[in-house]
Amino acid sequence: MLELLLKKVRQLSQEPKTLEQMALKLSEEAGETAQAVLSYRKASGSEYKQLGINDVKEECVDVILVTLAILYKLSDSDDEFYDLANKKIEKWESNIQR
Repeated sequence: MLELLLKKVRQLSQEPKTLEQMALKLSEEAGETAQAVLSYRKASGSEYKQLGINDVKEECVDVILVTLAILYKLSDSDDEFYDLANKKIEKWESNIQR
């Protein structure tokens, strides 16, 4: 299932947006995720949006998809993605175990 999703993202990442435009889109999506979290947690000044946990999840997925699209814009190798992801996961894991 994940491989089919990655294949679809790889195909869609060939859109004409530049790397800079995609990076700006990623920043936009990260900001929307932050807004959703603040609203969900009813932070002062943010509760009027009335966003819930599903909104937070959807925004997180948007961040993931744009991030993957950028990665595939730079390299269409799934092996490179897996290698980089494993390296970062190992680093994350070692930091948690300290």
